[in-house]
Amino acid sequence: MPKINLYGSRISPFVEKVARALALKKLEFRQVDLKSPGDLKRWNRVTGKMPVLEVDGEKVYDSTFILRRLDEIQPDPPLFSDDPSAAAAQRMLEDWSDESLYWYVMALRWSPKNEAATIRQILPTVPALLRPLVGLIVSRQIGSMPRVQGLGRLPEDVLVREAGLRLDDLIGQLGQRPFFFADRVSAADLAVYGELRTALSGPTPEFDALISERPVLADHMKRVEDCTG
Repeated sequence: MPKINLYGSRISPFVEKVARALALKKLEFRQVDLKSPGDLKRWNRVTGKMPVLEVDGEKVYDSTFILRRLDEIQPDPPLFSDDPSAAAAQRMLEDWSDESLYWYVMALRWSPKNEAATIRQILPTVPALLRPLVGLIVSRQIGSMPRVQGLGRLPEDVLVREAGLRLDDLIGQLGQRPFFFADRVSAADLAVYGELRTALSGPTPEFDALISERPVLADHMKRVEDCTG
Protein backbone atom coordinates (compact mmCIF):
# COMPACT_ATOMS: atom_id res chain seq x y z
CA MET A 1 0.00 0.00 0.00
CA PRO A 2 1.55 3.35 -1.02
CA LYS A 3 2.07 6.13 1.53
CA ILE A 4 -0.27 8.95 0.46
CA ASN A 5 -0.56 12.53 1.69
CA LEU A 6 -3.26 14.88 0.42
CA TYR A 7 -2.36 18.55 0.85
CA GLY A 8 -5.14 21.12 1.01
CA SER A 9 -8.40 21.99 2.72
CA ARG A 10 -11.54 20.01 1.94
CA ILE A 11 -13.39 23.30 1.69
CA SER A 12 -11.79 23.31 -1.76
CA PRO A 13 -13.97 21.42 -4.28
CA PHE A 14 -10.84 20.06 -5.92
CA VAL A 15 -9.43 18.66 -2.69
CA GLU A 16 -12.82 17.12 -1.91
CA LYS A 17 -12.91 15.59 -5.40
CA VAL A 18 -9.55 13.89 -4.81
CA ALA A 19 -10.45 12.79 -1.27
CA ARG A 20 -13.61 11.11 -2.58
CA ALA A 21 -11.61 9.39 -5.35
CA LEU A 22 -9.18 8.03 -2.76
CA ALA A 23 -12.09 6.77 -0.66
CA LEU A 24 -13.75 5.19 -3.70
CA LYS A 25 -10.54 3.28 -4.44
CA LYS A 26 -10.09 2.43 -0.75
CA LEU A 27 -6.67 4.04 -0.62
CA GLU A 28 -5.68 5.24 2.84
CA PHE A 29 -4.33 8.77 3.02
CA ARG A 30 -3.35 11.53 5.42
CA GLN A 31 -4.81 14.96 4.84
CA VAL A 32 -2.62 17.99 5.57
CA ASP A 33 -4.61 21.20 6.06
CA LEU A 34 -3.58 24.63 4.88
CA LYS A 35 -2.06 26.72 7.67
CA SER A 36 -0.91 29.79 5.70
CA PRO A 37 -0.87 31.05 2.10
CA GLY A 38 2.83 30.17 2.00
CA ASP A 39 1.95 26.47 2.28
CA LEU A 40 0.62 26.53 -1.27
CA LYS A 41 3.96 27.57 -2.74
CA ARG A 42 5.83 25.06 -0.57
CA TRP A 43 3.55 22.20 -1.60
CA ASN A 44 3.17 23.14 -5.26
CA ARG A 45 5.98 25.18 -6.78
CA VAL A 46 4.46 24.78 -10.26
CA THR A 47 1.05 26.48 -9.86
CA GLY A 48 0.81 27.29 -6.13
CA LYS A 49 -2.67 25.77 -5.92
CA MET A 50 -4.47 22.96 -4.07
CA PRO A 51 -4.62 20.02 -4.11
CA VAL A 52 -1.28 18.27 -4.13
CA LEU A 53 -1.05 14.51 -3.74
CA GLU A 54 2.16 12.92 -2.51
CA VAL A 55 2.50 9.22 -3.27
CA ASP A 56 5.63 7.60 -1.81
CA GLY A 57 7.44 10.93 -2.16
CA GLU A 58 6.18 11.69 -5.69
CA LYS A 59 4.10 14.89 -5.84
CA VAL A 60 1.25 15.24 -8.32
CA TYR A 61 -0.69 18.50 -8.71
CA ASP A 62 -4.04 19.46 -10.31
CA SER A 63 -7.07 17.36 -9.40
CA THR A 64 -7.53 16.09 -12.98
CA PHE A 65 -3.92 14.88 -13.19
CA ILE A 66 -4.20 13.40 -9.71
CA LEU A 67 -7.27 11.33 -10.64
CA ARG A 68 -5.44 9.98 -13.68
CA ARG A 69 -2.54 8.99 -11.45
CA LEU A 70 -4.91 7.27 -9.03
CA ASP A 71 -6.28 5.17 -11.89
CA GLU A 72 -2.70 4.03 -12.54
CA ILE A 73 -2.03 3.25 -8.89
CA GLN A 74 -5.35 1.49 -8.28
CA PRO A 75 -7.20 0.68 -11.53
CA ASP A 76 -10.26 -0.77 -9.78
CA PRO A 77 -12.76 0.80 -9.69
CA PRO A 78 -11.91 2.95 -12.73
CA LEU A 79 -12.76 6.63 -12.71
CA PHE A 80 -14.07 6.61 -16.28
CA SER A 81 -16.49 4.40 -18.18
CA ASP A 82 -15.29 1.48 -20.28
CA ASP A 83 -17.40 2.89 -23.12
CA PRO A 84 -15.29 5.43 -25.09
CA SER A 85 -18.25 7.71 -25.83
CA ALA A 86 -19.37 7.80 -22.20
CA ALA A 87 -15.78 8.31 -21.03
CA ALA A 88 -15.40 11.28 -23.37
CA ALA A 89 -18.60 12.81 -22.00
CA GLN A 90 -17.38 12.25 -18.44
CA ARG A 91 -14.07 13.95 -19.16
CA MET A 92 -15.85 16.92 -20.70
CA LEU A 93 -18.22 17.24 -17.73
CA GLU A 94 -15.32 16.99 -15.28
CA ASP A 95 -13.58 19.81 -17.14
CA TRP A 96 -16.78 21.90 -17.29
CA SER A 97 -17.34 21.43 -13.58
CA ASP A 98 -13.76 22.44 -12.77
CA GLU A 99 -13.60 25.39 -15.14
CA SER A 100 -17.17 26.75 -15.32
CA LEU A 101 -19.40 25.59 -12.46
CA TYR A 102 -16.52 26.43 -10.11
CA TRP A 103 -16.80 30.12 -10.95
CA TYR A 104 -20.49 30.28 -10.07
CA VAL A 105 -19.64 28.84 -6.67
CA MET A 106 -16.72 31.23 -6.26
CA ALA A 107 -18.70 34.28 -7.37
CA LEU A 108 -21.40 33.65 -4.77
CA ARG A 109 -18.90 32.76 -2.03
CA TRP A 110 -17.07 36.05 -2.58
CA SER A 111 -20.07 38.27 -3.24
CA PRO A 112 -20.18 41.37 -1.01
CA LYS A 113 -22.91 39.75 1.11
CA ASN A 114 -21.08 36.43 1.63
CA GLU A 115 -17.41 37.42 1.71
CA ALA A 116 -17.16 37.81 5.48
CA ALA A 117 -18.74 34.40 6.10
CA THR A 118 -16.41 32.82 3.55
CA ILE A 119 -13.35 34.25 5.29
CA ARG A 120 -14.62 33.04 8.67
CA GLN A 121 -15.00 29.55 7.20
CA ILE A 122 -11.44 29.49 5.87
CA LEU A 123 -9.57 30.81 8.91
CA PRO A 124 -10.07 28.16 11.66
CA THR A 125 -7.14 26.03 10.40
CA VAL A 126 -4.85 29.09 10.51
CA PRO A 127 -2.96 29.95 13.76
CA ALA A 128 -4.88 32.64 15.65
CA LEU A 129 -2.11 35.26 15.45
CA LEU A 130 -2.00 34.99 11.67
CA ARG A 131 -5.75 35.14 11.02
CA PRO A 132 -6.13 38.93 10.46
CA LEU A 133 -3.25 38.97 7.98
CA VAL A 134 -4.31 35.76 6.24
CA GLY A 135 -7.89 36.97 5.98
CA LEU A 136 -6.70 40.14 4.24
CA ILE A 137 -4.42 38.20 1.88
CA VAL A 138 -7.12 35.67 1.01
CA SER A 139 -9.66 38.42 0.37
CA ARG A 140 -7.31 40.27 -1.97
CA GLN A 141 -5.83 37.27 -3.78
CA ILE A 142 -8.79 34.87 -3.98
CA GLY A 143 -11.80 37.08 -3.35
CA SER A 144 -10.92 39.28 -6.32
CA MET A 145 -10.67 36.36 -8.75
CA PRO A 146 -14.41 36.05 -9.60
CA ARG A 147 -14.49 39.74 -10.47
CA VAL A 148 -11.48 39.35 -12.72
CA GLN A 149 -13.06 36.26 -14.31
CA GLY A 150 -16.30 38.18 -14.88
CA LEU A 151 -19.10 36.38 -13.04
CA GLY A 152 -18.31 38.29 -9.87
CA ARG A 153 -19.36 41.52 -11.59
CA LEU A 154 -22.90 40.36 -12.32
CA PRO A 155 -25.80 41.64 -10.20
CA GLU A 156 -26.59 39.06 -7.54
CA ASP A 157 -30.06 38.23 -8.88
CA VAL A 158 -28.62 37.59 -12.34
CA LEU A 159 -25.83 35.44 -10.91
CA VAL A 160 -28.27 33.35 -8.88
CA ARG A 161 -30.55 32.92 -11.87
CA GLU A 162 -27.67 31.78 -14.10
CA ALA A 163 -26.35 29.41 -11.42
CA GLY A 164 -29.80 27.82 -11.27
CA LEU A 165 -29.80 27.33 -15.04
CA ARG A 166 -26.43 25.59 -14.83
CA LEU A 167 -27.83 23.26 -12.17
CA ASP A 168 -30.73 22.52 -14.50
CA ASP A 169 -28.19 21.65 -17.19
CA LEU A 170 -26.67 19.12 -14.80
CA ILE A 171 -30.06 17.52 -14.23
CA GLY A 172 -30.49 17.24 -17.98
CA GLN A 173 -27.07 15.59 -18.33
CA LEU A 174 -27.85 13.15 -15.52
CA GLY A 175 -31.13 12.02 -17.06
CA GLN A 176 -32.44 8.75 -15.65
CA ARG A 177 -29.05 7.28 -14.75
CA PRO A 178 -27.80 7.19 -11.15
CA PHE A 179 -24.49 8.77 -12.24
CA PHE A 180 -23.36 10.88 -15.16
CA PHE A 181 -23.38 8.87 -18.40
CA ALA A 182 -23.01 5.56 -16.53
CA ASP A 183 -24.29 3.34 -13.74
CA ARG A 184 -21.23 3.80 -11.53
CA VAL A 185 -19.34 6.75 -10.09
CA SER A 186 -16.84 8.48 -12.36
CA ALA A 187 -14.52 11.47 -12.20
CA ALA A 188 -17.41 13.57 -13.53
CA ASP A 189 -19.56 12.70 -10.52
CA LEU A 190 -16.72 13.44 -8.12
CA ALA A 191 -16.02 16.80 -9.76
CA VAL A 192 -19.66 17.88 -9.64
CA TYR A 193 -19.99 16.59 -6.08
CA GLY A 194 -16.97 18.62 -4.97
CA GLU A 195 -18.42 21.83 -6.36
CA LEU A 196 -21.87 21.27 -4.88
CA ARG A 197 -20.46 20.29 -1.50
CA THR A 198 -18.47 23.52 -1.35
CA ALA A 199 -21.56 25.43 -2.46
CA LEU A 200 -23.52 23.87 0.43
CA SER A 201 -20.77 24.32 3.03
CA GLY A 202 -22.27 27.39 4.69
CA PRO A 203 -21.43 30.83 3.32
CA THR A 204 -23.76 30.70 0.29
CA PRO A 205 -27.42 30.37 1.34
CA GLU A 206 -28.36 31.08 -2.27
CA PHE A 207 -27.02 27.67 -3.25
CA ASP A 208 -28.84 26.05 -0.34
CA ALA A 209 -32.08 27.33 -1.84
CA LEU A 210 -31.16 26.41 -5.43
CA ILE A 211 -30.27 22.81 -4.58
CA SER A 212 -33.20 22.33 -2.21
CA GLU A 213 -35.41 23.19 -5.20
CA ARG A 214 -33.65 20.45 -7.20
CA PRO A 215 -33.86 17.21 -5.18
CA VAL A 216 -32.44 15.25 -8.12
CA LEU A 217 -29.05 16.83 -7.39
CA ALA A 218 -29.32 16.23 -3.64
CA ASP A 219 -30.11 12.57 -4.38
CA HIS A 220 -27.10 12.35 -6.69
CA MET A 221 -24.86 13.74 -3.96
CA LYS A 222 -26.18 11.13 -1.53
CA ARG A 223 -25.37 8.34 -4.00
CA VAL A 224 -21.82 9.65 -4.38
CA GLU A 225 -21.44 9.77 -0.60
CA ASP A 226 -22.72 6.21 -0.27
CA CYS A 227 -20.09 5.04 -2.77
CA THR A 228 -17.22 7.00 -1.28
CA GLY A 229 -17.79 6.53 2.42
